[in-house]
Amino acid sequence: MNEFDQLWRRALTGELSWLNASGEPAVLPVTPLTSGPDGGACVALPYSSAGEVAGLRSATEVAFSVTDSRSLQRARAGRAALGDVEIIDDTEGELFTVELLRQELVKYPPTRTLADSPLLCRENWWWLPRIIVRLERVRTELELPARTNPVTQAVLVRDDGTGLTLDTVTVEHERAPVRLSQLGGRPLRGDGAPSVACGYDYSMPDLERWERWSLRGALRGDELTVTRRSGNPDADLAPLSLLPRIRRQRALSRDCRRELAAIERARRA
Repeated sequence: MNEFDQLWRRALTGELSWLNASGEPAVLPVTPLTSGPDGGACVALPYSSAGEVAGLRSATEVAFSVTDSRSLQRARAGRAALGDVEIIDDTEGELFTVELLRQELVKYPPTRTLADSPLLCRENWWWLPRIIVRLERVRTELELPARTNPVTQAVLVRDDGTGLTLDTVTVEHERAPVRLSQLGGRPLRGDGAPSVACGYDYSMPDLERWERWSLRGALRGDELTVTRRSGNPDADLAPLSLLPRIRRQRALSRDCRRELAAIERARRA
C-alpha cells in the first residue's frame, strides 16, 4: 500500500476534482472510502449530487486528494492521486450497503441517523443508492501543502496547459481581482484558463453542519477574476435546531428520490 492509499484510508474528508469535456474545472468535498479486493480509493455520492457530478462522466482525468489538516498527521503534507475512474450507478444500493456503508458510518456521523439499523435503512431507502467513483490506473501522485484555515485556504483546480492541475492556496477574499498565493511558496502562473478555488468547513466532531465555498473565474498570474461565487467562508456552523434539521432531511430525501425516479423513467423509455 503506497503513501496515498494509506492517507486516503485514514482521512476523514477529501476532495474529488476533475475537468469536464469542455475543460471546466470542478471540485467536491467527499468522504474517503475504499473498495474492491485491493482496497482502492473510492467515494460514494448520494443521488442528490447527480446533477453536480454529471460532468465527471466525461472527464478525461480525475484527482482524489486529502489536503485538510484535520485529516492529516501533525505537520504532514497532503497528497493527491490523478488518474482514471470507474463510475458505478448503484441505484439499488446493494454495493454500497454490503461494502461501503460500515466505513461511512464510522467516518460520516450524519449517516448514522439515516442508516444505522435495518429499520432505518428501510425507512430511508433513498440514502443507500449511490454513484460510486473508483480511482483506477493512477498516473501521477503529488504532494500538496496542508490547508490549516478553512476560511482563507482552498484547493485550486484548473488546466494549466498540461492537464488537470491542483494547488493549495491562500485566498485574499477582500481584493478584486482576488489574489491567490500558493501555500508551497511557488508563484502561480495562470494563463487565463477557467479555474475554481474551493474551501470547506464542517462542525466537529459530528460533521452535521457543512459549508462549502467556491470562487470561479479566469486565473491570470496570481489573480482570479471571479465570475461566480457560492457559499460563505465565514458561515456559522452552530448546531441546527429540530425544525431546520427535519427540513434539511426532507429536502435531501426529495432530491435523492427525484434523481432516482428520473433514472427509472429513462430506463423504461
